[in-house]
Amino acid sequence: MRENPGTNPPRDDDPSTPAPPPPPSTPEQPGTPAPEPQSPPAAPPVPPAEPPAAPPVPPAPETAPGGAYPPPPAPGYGPPAGGYPPPPSGAGYGQPQDPYGQQPYGAPQQPYAQQQPYGQPAGYGAPAPAGVGEAFNWGWTKFTQNVGPIVLAVLAYLAVIFVVSIIAFSLFAGGAAASTDAYGNLRPGGGFVLGFGTLVVLAIYVLLTAFMQAGVTRASLDVANGRRLEFASFFRFENLGAVVVAVLLVGAGTAVGTLLFVLPGLVFAFFAQFTLFFVLDKGLGAVDALKASFTLVNRNLGTVVLLFLAVYAANLVGAAVCGIGQLVTYPLGLLATTYIYRRLQNEPVAA
Repeated sequence: MRENPGTNPPRDDDPSTPAPPPPPSTPEQPGTPAPEPQSPPAAPPVPPAEPPAAPPVPPAPETAPGGAYPPPPAPGYGPPAGGYPPPPSGAGYGQPQDPYGQQPYGAPQQPYAQQQPYGQPAGYGAPAPAGVGEAFNWGWTKFTQNVGPIVLAVLAYLAVIFVVSIIAFSLFAGGAAASTDAYGNLRPGGGFVLGFGTLVVLAIYVLLTAFMQAGVTRASLDVANGRRLEFASFFRFENLGAVVVAVLLVGAGTAVGTLLFVLPGLVFAFFAQFTLFFVLDKGLGAVDALKASFTLVNRNLGTVVLLFLAVYAANLVGAAVCGIGQLVTYPLGLLATTYIYRRLQNEPVAA
């Protein structure tokens, strides 16, 4: 300790002496600036949410600056951007049920009942097999119900054909006598007279036959349609030009076929037996009706063969009884043919 020369040492209880300053707790380094106050540390970044297995979604965005908490991760399942959410599979907890039973928006609608397309007739179903025995039973029933007008009409046609045939034969015989001399030799021009007379007789016979066939066929169709049959029904001619042409075509084809060993003529008549029905019932021309008859027979050979044989046999029996039996067998066979014609086309027949 250094001594204080010339002065008295200071006393501890001297009031004039100032108290020494307290020692500093930490010595300060000269020339070093005071450190700045530290800011609170930033929150560590939240790792991105792990995407679900399906469907994949983008990871959550990075933490916003300033220490804000990140937004909650996106749900694992959700609709694609811009689309409407799919409807819930069922009413969840707390969701009201649909009071009207309507399907939610976006759900597949229940299909309505299928309707038949417009413009198609319902039809009568698949055609039942047309039996020949059934056809003759129906024909006999209709014949007995309308026996009066049928027999009278057939007698009227046969009488006209008989009278016209007698007149035509007389003219033909007179022309033949005038065409030959006393020795039986043809005079000049006699061959022309005989040939022309033969054509006239044949033409008259064909026309009368065509009228009778058309009248009886028309009446048979009326019976099948359920109309009341009268005597005038047999003389109501429709599409007469096509009827005459059709009769000529069928007659010529049958005649030519008969000349070729008979069998071809029977085959042609067999396939052409529905020609007049198509002319009168459908309004077809002669050629189209002939084609339609061939087509219908070709598609139903079994039934039509039985019908053709049964009608042919019935007419043979009727002709054997001095021809009088044909007053019954001819209209009966035509009525049975009408029944088969309608049934093969799946068309109704009046009971």
